[in-house]
Amino acid sequence: MEKDSKCSRLVVAAIDFGTTFSGYAFSSKNEWGRVFTNLWSGGSLISPKAPTCLLLKKNFSESFIGYEAEDKYAELISDERHKDYYFFQRFKMILHRDTDVKQHILCYDISGEALEARLVFQHCIKCLKDCLYKHIEKIVSGTQDGDIDYVLTVPAIWGDNAKMFMREAALKAGIKKDNLTIALEPEAASMYCQYVAKEDTLSPTLGVVKPGTKYILIDLGGVTANITVHQKCEDNTLEEVLPASGEPLGGKAVDDRFMNFLKELVGENVLEEFKKENMEDYNEITRSFETKKRTIKPDKSGNTRMPIPHALVKLCTKSHGVKSFIEVIQKNDTHRNNVDFITGKLVWNNDFFRGFFKKTIDEIVKYIDEIIRESEARDIRIFVLVGGFSECLLVQDAIKKHFGDVSIIIAEEAGLAFLKGAVFLAKCQMLSRVDQ
Repeated sequence: MEKDSKCSRLVVAAIDFGTTFSGYAFSSKNEWGRVFTNLWSGGSLISPKAPTCLLLKKNFSESFIGYEAEDKYAELISDERHKDYYFFQRFKMILHRDTDVKQHILCYDISGEALEARLVFQHCIKCLKDCLYKHIEKIVSGTQDGDIDYVLTVPAIWGDNAKMFMREAALKAGIKKDNLTIALEPEAASMYCQYVAKEDTLSPTLGVVKPGTKYILIDLGGVTANITVHQKCEDNTLEEVLPASGEPLGGKAVDDRFMNFLKELVGENVLEEFKKENMEDYNEITRSFETKKRTIKPDKSGNTRMPIPHALVKLCTKSHGVKSFIEVIQKNDTHRNNVDFITGKLVWNNDFFRGFFKKTIDEIVKYIDEIIRESEARDIRIFVLVGGFSECLLVQDAIKKHFGDVSIIIAEEAGLAFLKGAVFLAKCQMLSRVDQ
């Protein structure tokens, strides 16, 4: 869908600073439908967003984000040079408790060392901004930093203190005040679903929804599930009917359940020692599981296989006093019938593997049920799913089966809905509930 851009600068760029994954998107002023994003790679995993983690040298001379930060930190550990660095992961959660957000609030890194949160957020945003600017230069030649309108997305459930904290961190990261807007994630996601072009015209999109229609926006992210109710207005703007609320029901809960399984299988002390001594291999386990999360299907029979690093096999057999990893499994009363080990890979029956997801998905469905009992949402028959965890086929299947009489719109590239939607918002200058 082509539109006339109302933005004043050459490029519109959005930064989504997520709890588990972060990324950016941008578009030139005169190309409405063409939005560029990045592909981040870590080992065999390629994704449109990078893990929200920061590797920062203690004298602030070096900083890395995402998979590069993970890999660099693993390298530093193996060379015993990591003590000169901070390594922060999933630190955005400290802003969810708005009353606790103060100027000198602290973040704690993987080793328990503290640093002022404003510095952690500042350096992380700066790294994203630097990657973004390099990408823009390749696409729109001659672009200067002053030619870019920046939009930073934030959760609608945040209070004013957290939003102001993010704004100040972005300014400290080098974004000029007049070039910066803070956009609410649900509005950006709704805008994306309204304007995104789909080649598959048989799939419902929000663009075909008539003005005056209400719909429930369900954002399933890495840590939280956030739900709000929007109404499409006559001029294609959005009205919030039910304010956003959230519950800790994101993809991380599935990760935690998988890691608990590994702890029960090999022993918590073994897994902790393995993580400490073999960070690179540990990262490969988490990335392999992330890939499985995105591909596991609801009804497919058979098995799921995942490689286990030789370093973990060696450490585990030594710790348990056995000659092979299969003996570790056979001695495990809890899981001897749940998993096998064949040619260097853990092998699960698909039904058992889907069990890692079940509790979280059941609670998501229950949470949606609670929301639709609210008076503002009682008669709404349209659900819109966005956020990275909504791309999970098990999640989609459970919601479709439980709410069979509801029209369910699953955003194309749902994990990028905030980013691309924020670009569209800025181009339309439809930032109705944005903190200037």
